[in-house]
Amino acid sequence: MQSNELKTGPEEKRSFEQDGDLRALSVQPGGFGERRAELWPKLLDAEPPTKAETKEEESIEEPHPDERQIRLDTDRSFVLYPVDPSDDKAPLQEELHQLIVSIFRKRRKLSYFQGYHDIISVLFLTLPVDTRFTTAEKMSLHRLRDSMGASLEPTLGLLRVTRNLLRICDPPYAELLERNAPLPFYALSNLLTLFAHDMPTLPLIQHVFDYLLSREPIAIVYLCAAVLLARKDEVHWLEEQDEEGMVHSLLSSLPTITDEEETPKVPPEEDEYLPLEPDADEGGSQLAVYPAQTSEPPVNDSDVTAAASIPLPPSRPSSPTNLVEHRSSSPQGPPRPTIPLSSLLQTADALYAQYPPTHPALHLSSIMGPQSVIFTWNTHIPDDDAEAMVARPDLVVYPEVDEELEARKKEREAARDAKNPRRARRKLHKRFRVRDRRVVMVAGAVLVLGVAMAVYGQKQGQRGGLLDMLRDSESRRHWIQLGGWVGGAVAGVGERIWGRG
Repeated sequence: MQSNELKTGPEEKRSFEQDGDLRALSVQPGGFGERRAELWPKLLDAEPPTKAETKEEESIEEPHPDERQIRLDTDRSFVLYPVDPSDDKAPLQEELHQLIVSIFRKRRKLSYFQGYHDIISVLFLTLPVDTRFTTAEKMSLHRLRDSMGASLEPTLGLLRVTRNLLRICDPPYAELLERNAPLPFYALSNLLTLFAHDMPTLPLIQHVFDYLLSREPIAIVYLCAAVLLARKDEVHWLEEQDEEGMVHSLLSSLPTITDEEETPKVPPEEDEYLPLEPDADEGGSQLAVYPAQTSEPPVNDSDVTAAASIPLPPSRPSSPTNLVEHRSSSPQGPPRPTIPLSSLLQTADALYAQYPPTHPALHLSSIMGPQSVIFTWNTHIPDDDAEAMVARPDLVVYPEVDEELEARKKEREAARDAKNPRRARRKLHKRFRVRDRRVVMVAGAVLVLGVAMAVYGQKQGQRGGLLDMLRDSESRRHWIQLGGWVGGAVAGVGERIWGRG
């Protein structure tokens, strides 16, 4: 492996961040290892604060509006790690609380989101005391900022990008998933917390951070997609068993992930899917990935045959055959595969190489705005300017206009109508009937309301209008009688209209 010697001059900081050697190291078993305490601050351009800056941060006493939620979350932090039962977590929780509060008191425009403490706890347990604050601050302003505005719409934007990535790399699988949910909401936690909420061990999440911090922020989308694709066999198993309703539950949890150097550990709250016993075959399966294109993804058999292949992470079971053989011994659900983290990271890199952020079918620039961290992370924006960007959510993410999905739906309907003209005529007739019925219903409602207000307006005199009238039991009885009479008249008109049709 080539040397990863650091460059320290001011002109070299960005070239250090782009260093391919670090990216290559980040996908190896163990990642950066002991070097991450040195590398993470440099990757985030975080310098240790001066004594004056430290005193200034500690002197800010005005509470941030989100401190109550911060306290609730930090009081339940460090659940999975550290794992030493002799450790007293209360002092760690208090230190973490003070660190997060200091960040929000200094950067008051930022809003706290649940799961932020999971991210900062990883920095807290990895970095020395003198670099924790500045590294967490830089992480918040230049990596997490999209999620620290008034809403989580930017994170939903990343869900839309993830959906588009699945569509172009595996259209049939994406269509299966979208039958269960229009967006891959099961990836929301991982997109929001960079997997910090769900990874079961500290070494695993540290390795994930090695990978993400040595790449641009959009890398989280590719890693989420790699995890979802790695569970394709399990999803198909549920489909075959008519258990598609369990897909969300399955994909909301992580598979059993190992970093090769540690024993795989299943998160305790997710043990409903039993891991398969190791077998002799640990070869990786192949994922059919469709060639890069500028229009709609291919969906016919010839395109699938000609598609390129990206290796899926090796897992147990590694083939649909093993799944079939294991069903009888795993009646509660499909067996959970055991996947090396390095393979997931390599798959994410392969997806990025074949379907980069500029791929037109990803629609990244139509979803995320110019002030998103996706586009500003490496532009040397001053910290104060970055903080101010949360006040313009309209420049961070754009509203969803899923013209592509609507166009595909219309094309499919047109193809079916072309094969069955009688179906097209019935559909057109039904559309007009529904439209006319809505017109009659609206007209009837307006008529009822208008007549009632005219009749009771004079009767009520000074009682205060229609709302007060409805509170009076006698008036309410007359209202119901009148409504029934007018409603019946409207229904009669409707029957005559349908009769003439």
